[in-house]
Amino acid sequence: MSNFSFNEFKKILKYYKKFLKPVFFDEVKKNTENFFIVRHDVEFSIERAFELAEIEKKELKIKSSFFFQITNNSYNPFSYENKKIIIGIKKMGHKIGLHFNYKGENSVVKIKKELSKQSKIFNQEFDNNYSFFSPHRPSKSKFLFKINQKNLNNTYEKKFFNDFREARKNKNKTIYLADSRHEWKYLHPLDLDLRIYKKVHLVFHPDAWSKKGYSKKDNYSLLKKEKALEFNKTLLTETDYL
Repeated sequence: MSNFSFNEFKKILKYYKKFLKPVFFDEVKKNTENFFIVRHDVEFSIERAFELAEIEKKELKIKSSFFFQITNNSYNPFSYENKKIIIGIKKMGHKIGLHFNYKGENSVVKIKKELSKQSKIFNQEFDNNYSFFSPHRPSKSKFLFKINQKNLNNTYEKKFFNDFREARKNKNKTIYLADSRHEWKYLHPLDLDLRIYKKVHLVFHPDAWSKKGYSKKDNYSLLKKEKALEFNKTLLTETDYL
């Protein structure tokens, strides 16, 4: 059972590094036979994303992809403090990209237009050229799994994502494992036999991971406290009468 602690996080990636080669999305070709991709979809906490980025760089010697939303009520990636953190992640050698959050009409034309707009804003702000984006909750629209733009590729392309049951039957397909909503829906990464399966796409949500590790309820209670402290710190820098 997962406890979402930093120690568990390190144990997972050490296991994968022992058998497979860590790569970025753009390094996976049609003939790539041995790889694992580490992807981080940042939903609530840029600070926690930075902590995982540091663990990967300093302790695990792994580089991964971090995707950030720009239409998120939980954080502003363009604030002075958050921008410094995201640039810090990029300077570690990790890739950064757009975690595309779309809540408009379920139309291919409108989704593509919004994707193009958000991607342009993100890349201009961070002087970024990573050609991949990660859709937020793609199950909300059948188009989000398949949509691509010129020079902007979807992390749910077939070479990165397959139905779990089909991939288990065919070792030539990429296994997709994600810790969505604080649980490993399909299989815990440590329970996958990497002597058999050589293509894996691991998705982490940094908001779920902490030094000690907590249950879903306790983790989100802690996140709320962290956010409250962040807001109080902002108030103290903007006011002189508290």
